[in-house]
Amino acid sequence: MINDKRRQLIDNIRIAIANKKTEHDILQTAAQLIDGFSEHYNWTGFYMLRGDYLEVGPFVGPDTPHKQIELNKGICGAAVSQGKTIIVNDVNSDPRYLSCSISTKSEIVIPLIDNGKCLGEIDIDSNEPSYFTSKDKEMLEKIADVIVKRLKQIM
Repeated sequence: MINDKRRQLIDNIRIAIANKKTEHDILQTAAQLIDGFSEHYNWTGFYMLRGDYLEVGPFVGPDTPHKQIELNKGICGAAVSQGKTIIVNDVNSDPRYLSCSISTKSEIVIPLIDNGKCLGEIDIDSNEPSYFTSKDKEMLEKIADVIVKRLKQIM
């Protein structure tokens, strides 16, 4: 069940991206709003599928050394390859993790799926261990649906 604060974020994103005309503007606006949801989100951004790799899109947080990620690499590559959300409670214990920051402790990656086809993903890191919950997953999957719907309108 999504609480009022989470529902409000979903609605705010829907409203804020409704008039955006480019992929970049849609994703940048969404990244900023998602990042503002929690002070424990330390990197919030998008990777978009470009052929056989993921390319970093708009994000909020420190620069990442991972501008491109192969589909079989990292948690981001795994989420796209599997077409499902992945929550990692302790990135240091997951051999798939591609380190961006030594302070990152947990991560959630949510694919952007359109009729079974992955367009990209939302990626969020936290400096708190085991930070992401099933409630975060549910909220972020709904946000992903909102973003995909808007991206389809401009394609």
